[in-house]
Amino acid sequence: MLRRTMVMAVVSRLLIGLTAFLATDLIGVKAAPWAQRLPRLAEPFHGSLAHLFNPWAVWDGVWFIKIAADGYAGNDGTVAFFPLYPLMVRWVGILFDNNLVIAGIVVSLACYFAAMYFLYRLVEARCSPVVAYRTCLYISIFPTAFYWQAVYSESMFLMLSLACILWSTEGRWKVAGLAGLLAALTRSAGFLLIVPMVICYYEQRGWKLRRTDASAASLLMIPEGLMVWMAYLSLGFGKPLLFAQVQDQWRRYLAVPTFALWKSVEAAYEGARQLISAQTSRLYWPASQPGAAMPLAVANLVNLASFVVACLAIFYGLRRLPVALSAYAVVTIGYPLLFPATSMPLMSMPRFLLAAFPIFMSIAISTERRPRTHLIYAGLMILFCVVLTAKFAMFSWVA
Repeated sequence: MLRRTMVMAVVSRLLIGLTAFLATDLIGVKAAPWAQRLPRLAEPFHGSLAHLFNPWAVWDGVWFIKIAADGYAGNDGTVAFFPLYPLMVRWVGILFDNNLVIAGIVVSLACYFAAMYFLYRLVEARCSPVVAYRTCLYISIFPTAFYWQAVYSESMFLMLSLACILWSTEGRWKVAGLAGLLAALTRSAGFLLIVPMVICYYEQRGWKLRRTDASAASLLMIPEGLMVWMAYLSLGFGKPLLFAQVQDQWRRYLAVPTFALWKSVEAAYEGARQLISAQTSRLYWPASQPGAAMPLAVANLVNLASFVVACLAIFYGLRRLPVALSAYAVVTIGYPLLFPATSMPLMSMPRFLLAAFPIFMSIAISTERRPRTHLIYAGLMILFCVVLTAKFAMFSWVA
């Protein structure tokens, strides 16, 4: 079944790549503001090759390529993106004559396939091979699964998160701590891995504090990863928390989760009113603009819907998944609630859900003995994945 899983992973990447190619070739690419482009490095191909490769280096991909090429600056927002992924892209780029788009795609795909291996092993050890396969399938055809091969840090973060948790369940604390440290250097959410790691550690010791031993030092490697990044920012720019301070460039702000959730419900409600009205002369959501009112309304509805689906999946898995995995899913989808955005309180939530892999494990468990339900879920995921992949490839905002 593992071989079948890896074949599925390859086929899913080919189908998503074909979707992006056809969308950009037959429909075209949306004109983007110059500030969101980096033609020299992020759009290096022309003709058919442009349709094949350029779509994977848009939006945040432009930022990662810029960092890989020129490093960090303290006043342009680059420090919002953690260093491990762009550093790997820069190193791998040497093998491809400094073509950072190809390097980014290669790094992302390599991490994705490694993540599928770790995910299958983690799930199969606790459930059946069918559940393990379907978990990998669902996370590979989820509507935002195209990010696995984009020049984004999603694949690397998932791979390192899975490695950390898998090795924690096996009691391999040193390598688990190292994977957690690297995850914390990939995305700010990496420090959340301390939650499942601590749970696994004390589960294996019968929840007795007196059985704490020297292996507990490995748990500290996760916050050490964040401290390394903060030390760099302090030495380079004099501000250890600069990565959080620059979030206002995306109109994000610090809030309590309940406030962010309320604002997301309000934004979705007003978005529904905007869509029903079929006009933009009156804006129901104050943070919207006439030219973007309808897309913003759809985005807020989709963001809330994805969050609700994730919560339902987590609730279903509470009695079916190990405590460490359920806890990790909770903190992973709860973390973005601390940093809502003005226009979209749950901005990027459909993308952030990719890291909450226990959600897909819960869905796979729910369909293990329901083949028709499995086909319905898979069909819907593929349909929405095709639509969102096309939008992303054409430089339209997705998540």
